Amino acid sequence: MTQGKHFAAGGDHFATLPNKKIHAPKGIARLTVTAATMAAMTGSSLISPFTAFAQTGDGGTQHPAVMSPIAAHAGAASGVGAKSAAQTIADLQKAVDEAKAKEDAAKASYDEAAGPYNEAASARDQAKASYDSAVSAGTAADRAAMDEYARQVAEGKDAADAAGKDLEQAKAGLADAKADASEKDEAYQSALKAAQDARDALDKAKADAVGATPEAISAAEQAVRDAQAAVSRAQAELANANATLADAQSKLVAAQSAKDSADSVLAAARQNKDAADAKAAAASAAYEKAKADLAVAEAGASGPEYDAAKQKVTDAEAALAAARAAQSQCESELEQAQSAAATAQADLNDAQVALSAKQQTALDATSGVNAAQSALDAANAGLDAAKQANADAVAKLDAAKQAVKDAESAKAAADVEFANAKAAKDTADAAVTAAQQKVDEAQAKLDSAGAQLKQGAIGFFRAMGADSAIEIIQNCTYKDYTEVGNSLDATSLDNMLAAIPYMKSINEYRKSVGLPELQVTYKLIAAAIANANYSDVKFGHSMQFDTSENLAWNYGTDPKPQWVDQEKAFFDQAVQELYGVTGLIGKDAVDFYKSHSGIESYVNQHFKVAGYPATVGHYLHVISPAIGYMGMAVCSKGTMNGWQTDSFDTANLGWAGSGWNMNPMSVDEYEQKLTSYINGLKNAKSALDAAKADLAAKQQAAAGAATTVQQKQVAVDSAQAGVDAAKQDVTDAQRAVDAAKADLAAKQQGVTDARAGLDAAKSNLDAANAAVVTTKSTVQQKQVAFDAANAAVTTAQSKLDSAKADTEAKQQDVMDANADLAKFFQDVADAKKAVDTAKSAHDAAVADQAEKATVLATARQKADDTARALADAQRAVDAAKADAGVAADKLTGSQTDLEDAQSNLDILTGLAAKLAEAQQREQDAVRAVNDTKAALDAAKAAAGAAESLVSAAEQAKAQADAKLAKLDSIDAGAAIASGHDVNADDALNALFAAAVEARAKVAPAKVILDEKQAVVDGLKPGYDTALAAYEQAKSDRIAAEQKLSDEIARQEAEEAAKQQAAYTPKHLAGTDTAQTGSLAQTGDRAGLIGETFVIGGTVLVAAGVFLDQKKRREQM
Repeated sequence: MTQGKHFAAGGDHFATLPNKKIHAPKGIARLTVTAATMAAMTGSSLISPFTAFAQTGDGGTQHPAVMSPIAAHAGAASGVGAKSAAQTIADLQKAVDEAKAKEDAAKASYDEAAGPYNEAASARDQAKASYDSAVSAGTAADRAAMDEYARQVAEGKDAADAAGKDLEQAKAGLADAKADASEKDEAYQSALKAAQDARDALDKAKADAVGATPEAISAAEQAVRDAQAAVSRAQAELANANATLADAQSKLVAAQSAKDSADSVLAAARQNKDAADAKAAAASAAYEKAKADLAVAEAGASGPEYDAAKQKVTDAEAALAAARAAQSQCESELEQAQSAAATAQADLNDAQVALSAKQQTALDATSGVNAAQSALDAANAGLDAAKQANADAVAKLDAAKQAVKDAESAKAAADVEFANAKAAKDTADAAVTAAQQKVDEAQAKLDSAGAQLKQGAIGFFRAMGADSAIEIIQNCTYKDYTEVGNSLDATSLDNMLAAIPYMKSINEYRKSVGLPELQVTYKLIAAAIANANYSDVKFGHSMQFDTSENLAWNYGTDPKPQWVDQEKAFFDQAVQELYGVTGLIGKDAVDFYKSHSGIESYVNQHFKVAGYPATVGHYLHVISPAIGYMGMAVCSKGTMNGWQTDSFDTANLGWAGSGWNMNPMSVDEYEQKLTSYINGLKNAKSALDAAKADLAAKQQAAAGAATTVQQKQVAVDSAQAGVDAAKQDVTDAQRAVDAAKADLAAKQQGVTDARAGLDAAKSNLDAANAAVVTTKSTVQQKQVAFDAANAAVTTAQSKLDSAKADTEAKQQDVMDANADLAKFFQDVADAKKAVDTAKSAHDAAVADQAEKATVLATARQKADDTARALADAQRAVDAAKADAGVAADKLTGSQTDLEDAQSNLDILTGLAAKLAEAQQREQDAVRAVNDTKAALDAAKAAAGAAESLVSAAEQAKAQADAKLAKLDSIDAGAAIASGHDVNADDALNALFAAAVEARAKVAPAKVILDEKQAVVDGLKPGYDTALAAYEQAKSDRIAAEQKLSDEIARQEAEEAAKQQAAYTPKHLAGTDTAQTGSLAQTGDRAGLIGETFVIGGTVLVAAGVFLDQKKRREQM
């Protein structure tokens, strides 16, 4: 790659054109012809041809056609009639002036018509822009809401899936951790047992080797060396004798231990036997006493007292039977008297009843007469009352029907108030849910704010759901140049903010030249970040993405002056010098560049930046009408010369490519998202407090709304009860009306019936009075008979009462006699029970005594056996000692010493070796215990951590599922139509509301557009006529100017044909073939031009490349 440098001071950034030397006569001839032409066209020799054409072309300044001295000199120098040539030119100039005057007049008419028309068209265009903007905003708002909802659902599903996977992994990890901990515990227990075994072995080895000191071993070795010969002859016999003695002694110790144990068991058995004997003796004594008591009780039951008690019972029972017989006789007599009295009573009662009936009949007849008369009076009164009641019932029915209507109206009003209260409560509850979600989100943000800030762009993209942008940074070709967490890296949030004014600067310039502003995408931001980090280290383009890129290195300033201001100046001067064109901006500049070759090479050759060829590629990239999306990043690590690195990456409109145009947004929207994200992290604590305060307020409001709902429900229930009561009143009133009508008819009939009843009642009264007189005589006869029968009953009852008292006394005598007799049987029963209890205790004691005797016998046998074994062992020891003495006697004193020393030496060295081995094993076992304990502790800690992970994963899964369920419950289409969904978060509801608001603006904008278009349509005919006249006049003026130009060219050709030297611009010389105008191609390093310039002491470096559509297709 070729890289150039150029330094300039202040604002003089343009190199001057080379000075041209003019030689006579060729140079003079060329100059005079040109001067003559200039004079003829402009009337002045001081204005350039290009300026003249520009002035006369736009109708600004009109100059008189005055011949100048230079024009006269030009005619003389040509050798022809200068006046004739000049006159011709003057005539043509006059025609030009006349055409120009007509054009001016047409222009004035056109301007007069164009003013109102342009104003109307401008107003129409503004209305159209507003309408298009409203339609676009509505569509964009709908799309934004749907995109956000889709993003949240996708994010929720991903979160739920991830939480589920995390939970499965956590559970699997917990199972593995528990299995590992169990395995480690088994190893630890095995190590503990091995360690205990090793300690036991060590203790035994230490006890065995207590005398195996180094001094003792050394002495024994010396003794062996002193008498080796004697020891070797007697060693075997003595060793055998000693071994036999040791074995016998060991057996003696064992026999003694067994004897001691058997003696202890025998003593315990004897003690148990004595206790059992005592218990059996006591039980036997108790048993004998119980049997004696039983005998005494049985003897008492068969004596004279028992016989007397039995006789007393017999006598009492006989007296009771006689008393009962007397009572029975009295009861029979009483029954006969009572029966006779009852008959008399019945006869009397019948007579009295008959009399009462006759009297009642007479009274009834009298009452009947009275009643019939009253009935007739009442019937007449009732008839009048029924008529009034019927009228009253009809009035009440009408009132009840009106009350129903009033109650139903009150119920409808109560229903409306209840529905409003319910809706308010639902809204309040939704607000509480949303506020709680905000509190949860604020708490989560507070918990993770610090880490997220350090994550920079990664955290921001993750929060925005832009995983593809994260993928670009983390997996691009030169990902290792990015340092997430470094505050100077392009991923830092501060540097992301720093790039925003630069993007605004570019959009402001594009807007100023009639180009649409570029939108931002997260993927292009990510690409710019990766490129900026790369180019901070490498001076050039990374070429790792299929995007167009501008790069700039500076000391922290806006790169726009490097890419636009400087290069535009080069471009403008090159176009003017090459083609005489000025004022090209925006799309016109790009189109002109593409259609005119040689501009870039001219700039390379004639302008320098820091001593290197300049370029216009960055400028053309910025103003390209083909691009529609951008991303910019700043890396301030200053790896090269302390420079800040700026990367500007773009993608074309209508070209998806690698998805660079996904989810575009304005720079302001991007800035708002980024600053909101940063402020949200930095203000997480205050946001949490505010969210909690808002939640408390929402909860209070929800509680109030719930109370209102309850109150309104009570009102609804009360109103319904009023409706029901009113309807019931109507029913009751209708029934009353029906009853009143029926009663009225009945009352009419009642009057007729009452008259007939009065006549019948009078006849009945006469018959009843005659029957009463006859029945009174019969009653007096029956009363006499009843009094006599009643006296007989009284006498019989008195006799029966005396008989019953005697019977009760005799019954008590029988009961007393039987009670005395029962006492004898109770004593015998108690004695038998005592005998049975004593016998059970005696039998148990005897069985236990026998068992203890058996145990004692066994213990005695064991003691005898161990005593005999001990005696045998003692005899064996004595014999072994004797044998050892015999063996020792066979040796001389020195031989005995040698044998003893050799035996002692062998024992001591063996015990020392075993002790060392046991010590090593004990140390190894302790080390194994420590190792397995550490492994067990680590495994338990891992299991605890795994349980915590499972708990956290379960909580996260529950939260993710709950959040996804809320999202799934949202009807996005309905929410976009209504502007709200209770389960949507504030951001999504804001988008729903924004969609409603945006669509609401479309219709008013269309009305305004139609109004403005009507105004334009009314002005257009006049405008079109004036424009056509102006265009015709302009065409005539151009034709006149062309004739003048042709005449100048003809005269010049005639006068200077042989003297004119063809002039080829230096920048067009060479063998390079000019190519059709195009921008520099990415990947073509020969066309990559960089430049550096100085403004105010600051060194600015720029390098850029532009990727056209063709190259993009080649790289896809």
